[in-house]
Amino acid sequence: MEDTRLQMMMLDIDGVLTKYNASVTDVLAAAQALATSAIGHLVNNGQCSMVNGQSLADAIAEQIREALHKRIAEGKKPDW
Repeated sequence: MEDTRLQMMMLDIDGVLTKYNASVTDVLAAAQALATSAIGHLVNNGQCSMVNGQSLADAIAEQIREALHKRIAEGKKPDW
């Protein structure tokens, strides 16, 4: 998906979460549910194969872990 379209989708999701006064915990729970649902769709469509010797779910989890640790390492941002 192109960056602009992805950014617009994320703004839509943010708008819904804001509308329902989602807490940080709510946002994390929603993110986990979205990721789990996406993996479920891949499994249901027979697309959950091995990537570099690990399952697709493990590969995605590793990417998320790396992104989270990178963001943590960046520290506090003034615009957040």
